Amino acid sequence: MHYDFDTVVDRTTSLSVKWNKDVIKSVCGNPDAEPFWVADMDFPVAGEVAHAARDLAQHAIFGYPHAENQRQVFCNWAKMRHQLTLAEQEVVISQGVLNSIAVLVEQLTRTGEGIIVPLPAYQPFLRIVRNLERELLSWPLLYDEESHRFSLDWAKLEALADKAKMLIFCSPHNPSGLVFDHETLTRLCKVAKEHDLTIICDEIHADLNFTDHVCLHTVAKEVGATAITCMAPSKTFNIAGEHYSATLFTDAGMRSGFVHRLSQLFITETSTFATTLAIASYEHGLPWLQQLLGYLQKNASMVEAFLAERVPQLVFIKPGASFIGFVDCSKIMDLVEKDRAAHPELYDEKASPGGGLLSRFFGQRAGLAFNDGTWFGGDAYQNFVRLNYGTPTSNVQRALGKMEEAVNFLVATYES
Repeated sequence: MHYDFDTVVDRTTSLSVKWNKDVIKSVCGNPDAEPFWVADMDFPVAGEVAHAARDLAQHAIFGYPHAENQRQVFCNWAKMRHQLTLAEQEVVISQGVLNSIAVLVEQLTRTGEGIIVPLPAYQPFLRIVRNLERELLSWPLLYDEESHRFSLDWAKLEALADKAKMLIFCSPHNPSGLVFDHETLTRLCKVAKEHDLTIICDEIHADLNFTDHVCLHTVAKEVGATAITCMAPSKTFNIAGEHYSATLFTDAGMRSGFVHRLSQLFITETSTFATTLAIASYEHGLPWLQQLLGYLQKNASMVEAFLAERVPQLVFIKPGASFIGFVDCSKIMDLVEKDRAAHPELYDEKASPGGGLLSRFFGQRAGLAFNDGTWFGGDAYQNFVRLNYGTPTSNVQRALGKMEEAVNFLVATYES
């Protein structure tokens, strides 16, 4: 079966936060900017998943769900997609990755204890640490300004490890696009074991890996490290609004404690729609995903080639997985600063509290909404924006043209 990823779907009439004008304004200052920011895709779900949702809607009774096969369905998926053999008792079904990470941080660490988070980071990781009054131990990735590639700073990790109780990791990494091989994850797990660190690994983008994904859960068991791995169908099948996840434990005691804490908080059950869509996705979504991965790689290659040829001032850091990637805008920063000085009204921080200098520039001068790099860890990442290319190719082409026009405007106006 051929799946259509080219047809543009109007999402403005839905409850989509991605397309909400007020939220877009808060990101870039321009409510009419076209959204290429938050990490959900503009593609309809697989037909089989849509059919399951329609059947449930037509049934028109949405009572409490009970699906005893959820863990087995996930284990079957893990085997099919990643050749990962899991026992059901290693898996807990829960109400989303962030929900699970927050509960685990609260449960496994105490106020004031150190938690390592690689930077740049998906911002909610930072908020979880701060909200629960733990000490944030920032682990900045190394960045090579010549090759435009991120890498892990092992010396920095060793320096932080003795101060920490936990490491919140992300694999594949958002937003750098790094994909980690078995050797790298083995080294990470050995450091964690040596320093008695518990690793919480967010693998929400794992199914969208463009090559074979190495699951940290497997490596941690090989090394003897303590790890908790969070996976989900949300990014994979574009059902992020239906909160559902699978959490894997190498330690049976931690698993039991997690299940007990979920029960205490009355957050053990996923919703009827989330459960229905997740099961349908895992059971029937692989052919759709396989075609999607090819489509996303073509979009990513197009972005990389277009900017290299037409807008060399911008460099796309092509990711190894998923549908989001950093754009290095270092070469235009001086010109953007000049534009802000000349037109401060376009860069009003109060109008876009969720943005930064670059997201405001692209919002105002290109009519495009991107996540500003500062959202992922502060001013150290102010030279970046994150671009979501999980949308029909025609949308990406239009965005690239607008980026070119905006940069050309800067050059024509402010370069002497």
